[in-house]
Amino acid sequence: MKVELLPALTDNYMYLLIDEETKEAAIVDPVQPQKVLDAVKKHGVKLTTVLTTHHHWDHAGGNEKLVKMETGLRVYGGDSRVGALTQKVSHLTSLKVGSLNVKCLCTPCHTSGHICYYVTKPNSSDLAVPRPAELQ
Repeated sequence: MKVELLPALTDNYMYLLIDEETKEAAIVDPVQPQKVLDAVKKHGVKLTTVLTTHHHWDHAGGNEKLVKMETGLRVYGGDSRVGALTQKVSHLTSLKVGSLNVKCLCTPCHTSGHICYYVTKPNSSDLAVPRPAELQ
């Protein structure tokens, strides 16, 4: 799995998660859709999934524009206020991005519907998301 850290706005990040086996990708909190699509093109992958942590504009504000620019996206989030939501998730909901396993963890600290996403490789319980080099 590859993770690309995409700086957004003045002090936020979006994360492009790439399953290197299937070439499918997910984006976490795509507040700047064009920047997301530029990264998708650079890596030559198919964006299938939006993982939204919470409904605030600086995280979910690009969802509606992104689904218009890239049709067929699945948009996940833990709150019905998440823009362009196609599936509301709750604690321990499981989903897949390519061959990657994604477990949803309800973490209602910042907002009542806040979700963290725990990503593992197939047949593994180890965390698949490496810490991006930019943050080490």
